[in-house]
Amino acid sequence: MLFEANEDPKVIQQLLGHRDVKTTITVYNSVDCEYVRQTTEKFNEKLKEDQLVLEKRERDEVLQEKKEKLLSDMSDDEFDDLLEQLLLERRERKQKDFEM
Repeated sequence: MLFEANEDPKVIQQLLGHRDVKTTITVYNSVDCEYVRQTTEKFNEKLKEDQLVLEKRERDEVLQEKKEKLLSDMSDDEFDDLLEQLLLERRERKQKDFEM
């Protein structure tokens, strides 16, 4: 039960009076199916979180590369037109938000 409660094996060793922690771990460390299931779920959730972070980072890098390429290929006049268009769209969104 102490192992399942994530207690330190050295503490369990002292409580049981074993000289070697290997004895405590090998003899008394049995785990029930529910504990294995819970641990597996925690591990899977961590993997999912890490994958989502990685995917977001990769998407951000790709978007940044595309943006840099687009801007580097654009003339000053094209850039000014794009900026004007974006500002106009922003004003229209703000106007719609205000009207609601």
